[in-house]
Amino acid sequence: MKILQKSAYDLTFFGQHITVEPTSRRIKVYQLPSTKNMDTFMDRLQRLAKETNCDKLIFYVSPTKQEMMESYNADYEGMIRGFFNGETALIYAIFLYSDRKQSVDVETEEQIMQNIKQRMEEELTFDLPEGYSMRWAEKKDAPQMALLYKTVFKSYPTPMNDPEFIKEMMQNQVYFSIIEKEGSVVSACSADVLPEFQSAELSDCATYPNHRGKQLLSYQVSRLIPRVRQMGIHVLFSYSRSISVGMNLVNVKHGFQYGGKMIRNSNIAGSMENMNIWYKIL
Repeated sequence: MKILQKSAYDLTFFGQHITVEPTSRRIKVYQLPSTKNMDTFMDRLQRLAKETNCDKLIFYVSPTKQEMMESYNADYEGMIRGFFNGETALIYAIFLYSDRKQSVDVETEEQIMQNIKQRMEEELTFDLPEGYSMRWAEKKDAPQMALLYKTVFKSYPTPMNDPEFIKEMMQNQVYFSIIEKEGSVVSACSADVLPEFQSAELSDCATYPNHRGKQLLSYQVSRLIPRVRQMGIHVLFSYSRSISVGMNLVNVKHGFQYGGKMIRNSNIAGSMENMNIWYKIL
């Protein structure tokens, strides 16, 4: 994993909440200003993007804003039902440079989705193999978790190779599960809660290569789902690497619905990759 120079940060922009994510060169917009301020907002947003070396703008909007987004030549990428306190979010993107818009590995993606369809009938059992145990992570686990992420990913959108960053996340409504074997962390994942929208992202999923194929992540997801449901969360969503069977299959097995594909969206595993959108209404 590359040591990240700057992690994501939130800004109040024209009175609205946006997130700048330098590692993946993107800015996320969750709330739009009034219609009369939209032209100025979009101009200033693009200026901010260039200042922060971001070349993809991502908008989460209600269906009533669809025509407005298309008037700005935004590309529809997908949807998450239930994202806004139970209401649907449509996801649009504006690419500031044409090369960022070019999809990659299309044939591999098609093979992955075909593979997933063929395996959907597999028996759904989420028992842990002998010798493995799961629990909710604590701050003391952060160093081992950071080593896991550093080992598994050449790059990652957030600095999960930093134990202090993981501890900070634990204090900000990110709920981690870990699986141990012989006292060592071998797998982990999280539910990142967005309290203002009553939705949560299934994220930070990683397993050491020599412990894969044992459904360790599926087991954790089966425990995370009821935990976030008890919090009153409306939807659990996930962005999964389009060229990797692993998490896409986990999502399907747990009843997630396919919401679309975000083009060259995340700097993960050493390159800018497409991400599949999945969501599960709780």
